[in-house]
Order: sequence, then C-alpha cells, then structure tokens
Amino acid sequence: MKNLKKVQQHYNFKFTNNWGIQDYYVYEESTADGYSVYIATENTNNICVNENVHYYDSALCNELVEFIKHTSKLHETIIYVDDLDAYFIDEAIQELYELIITEND
Repeated sequence: MKNLKKVQQHYNFKFTNNWGIQDYYVYEESTADGYSVYIATENTNNICVNENVHYYDSALCNELVEFIKHTSKLHETIIYVDDLDAYFIDEAIQELYELIITEND
C-alpha cells in the first residue's frame, strides 16, 4: 500500500487481521437470509444498526478515515480488518495521506 507507513506514523495506528481486543473493528457479517453486511465499530458488544452496519463496503473508507482522524495519537491504535487487502483500506490511506499533505502546506 502506497504511503501506508507515512500515514501510520502520523496517526499512530496499525492494522491487524487477528481478532482480539482492538480499538476499532471493520468486518463482514452475514444476515439471517444470507446477505453480506459490513460492520464498522469500536464496540462489537454494542452494535448500532443505524450507525455501524453498512450494506456496501464502499462506505467503510469514510468510516475508517473518520475513526483514524479523530483518535488520540498518544497511544498506538489497533484496527482489526478481516480483509487487509480490501480496496477501502487503500482508499482510506490515500485520503489520510492527502490530509497530511494539506496540513503541512
């Protein structure tokens, strides 16, 4: 991923695909009738359907960007993503990189 290290250093986070106690989770779930939905949440024990559940993975880029931008940089934030090769990660990294460049101008 282009610019990943620069963005990770600036915002002090890392991605993992090992489920555990993380600061943020982005993953796919199946509905009872077999459709895929996408979850983006800080708390997997308290999912709010209106805020955390998305029909399309294209919404996950914005969710990821907003979480990373508004998270404290004082400690390393760990973000669980079930598919580390998902395109929304690349899009989020590019958007965050552009924000860094804009801040430094």
